[in-house]
Amino acid sequence: MKRRSKIRLAAFAAALFTVMLAWAVTATVKAGRYSRTLKLNDQQALTQLCEYFDNIEVSLMKSMYANSDSMLSVLSSDLQKQATGAKTSLAALSSGETALLNTYKFLSQVGEYTASLNKKAAAGGGFTAEDRQTLETLLGYAAALASRFSYMADLMNSNYFTFDKLDKTVAAVEKSSESMVSFMDSVSDAEGAMTDFPTLIYDGPFSDNILSKESELLKAAETVSPAQAKKKAMAYMSAQEEDVLEDGETDGRLAAYNFRVNGKAIAVSKNGGYLVYVLADARAGAAKLTDTDAIENAAAFLYNVGYRGLMSTYYAVNDGVCTVNFAYVQDGYTCYPDLIKVGVSLSDGGIVSLDASDYLMNHVEREIPDVAVSAEEAAAAVAETLTVRRATLAVIPTDGGGEQFAHELLCETENGQDVLVYKDTTTGKEDDILILLYSDRGVLTK
Repeated sequence: MKRRSKIRLAAFAAALFTVMLAWAVTATVKAGRYSRTLKLNDQQALTQLCEYFDNIEVSLMKSMYANSDSMLSVLSSDLQKQATGAKTSLAALSSGETALLNTYKFLSQVGEYTASLNKKAAAGGGFTAEDRQTLETLLGYAAALASRFSYMADLMNSNYFTFDKLDKTVAAVEKSSESMVSFMDSVSDAEGAMTDFPTLIYDGPFSDNILSKESELLKAAETVSPAQAKKKAMAYMSAQEEDVLEDGETDGRLAAYNFRVNGKAIAVSKNGGYLVYVLADARAGAAKLTDTDAIENAAAFLYNVGYRGLMSTYYAVNDGVCTVNFAYVQDGYTCYPDLIKVGVSLSDGGIVSLDASDYLMNHVEREIPDVAVSAEEAAAAVAETLTVRRATLAVIPTDGGGEQFAHELLCETENGQDVLVYKDTTTGKEDDILILLYSDRGVLTK
C-alpha cells in the first residue's frame, strides 16, 4: 500500500473513531437525561402520593365524626377527589414489575364507597352505625398506607432510596449500601398491609384565610403619606429616623409602604397606616425563654402597635421561634377571620415576624345574630362517638368568602383524640370539623 493511501486510511479511521465516540457520548448524555427525568418524575409522584394518602386519612377521620348530611357530602366529595389523584400518582410510580392490585382496590373502593355515601346524604338517607364502622375500617388501612409511603419519602429525601431494582446477589449486596431500599421492595411491603382488605378509607383553625373581598377597615381609613408612614414605622419599631430606610411600595388589595428598620423588613398600609408585616433577616439563637414568655411578649407588642381586643388562640414553635395566632374577640365570639400571627425569638424575646394581612382584610364590627340553637342543643347533636368537653362561640370563614356564627365544641373521641366541631348558632347545621394535633412544641390542626 502506498504511503499516501496509508495516511488517508489512518485519517479515515481516526475520523470514524471520532464520530463513533461523539455518537456514544451523545447517546450516553441523552440516556442520562432520560434517566434523570424519570427519577424526577418518580420523586414528584411519590411526594404527591404521600400528600393524597395523608388527605385521605384526615378526611376519613373527619367523616367518622360528621353528624350532618351536608358535612358528609363535602367530605365524601373530597375523598373521591383525593382517591382519584392518588391512583394517578400510583400509576406514575408503577414500573409494571409489581402488581399494586390491593392498593388500587383500596383507592377504588374508597372512591366508590364515599360516592355512595354522598348520594345517600343528598337524598337525606342519614348516617348509620354500619357506615361508621366501614369508615373506621377504611381509616385503618389508609393510616397504614400513609405511613408506608411517608417512610419511602423520608428515605428518598435522605438518599437511602432508589427507584431502580436492587441486585439481590450476595456480591452485589456486599458492595452496596446496607441502608439502601428499593421502591419495588417497599411497594411489596405496602401491598402486604392490604392482604386482608375487605371487598367494599400549626397553624391553628382557619389560618391563612384572606377572604377575596374589599377590606371594610382599609376602605374607611384615611390615606397616609410616605412621610407619615415613615413616622409610624419609627413608632412601631421604636427606632430613630436614621434607622428607617425606604424600600419601595406594594400595590394591590393591601397597598403599603415598605421600609427596612434595623435589619427587619416592615410594611405600613397606605390606608390607615397599620403595621402590615414584620420580617427579620436574622435567625433565632438558643432558646432561653418559655413559650408563655413568648406569648406575653407577642401580646404586648400587638397592644403597643395599636392592635387591641385580641386573644391568643394557638401557637407552634419551630427553629427557636414561637409563632402565636391571635384572633379578635367580639361579644364573646372568637373571630377567626381577624387573625394576626406574631413570631417571637425564644433566645431574646424579640419580634422576628408579624403578619396582620388576615386581620386587615377581614376585620369589621359584626352584627351578631341571636343564638337560636343553644350550646346544649348543639352539643347534643354531635356524633355519638364524641364527648363534648367545652363549648364556646366563634366566627368562622366559609369557602364561599362569607362567615358563619358557630358554637365551637371541643370534643374528645373514644381513643382520646381532640376534635373541634362547629355548629351554626342559627340553624344547628354542622359547619366544619377540625382535628387537633398536640406536641410539646404547640398545637396544629387538620
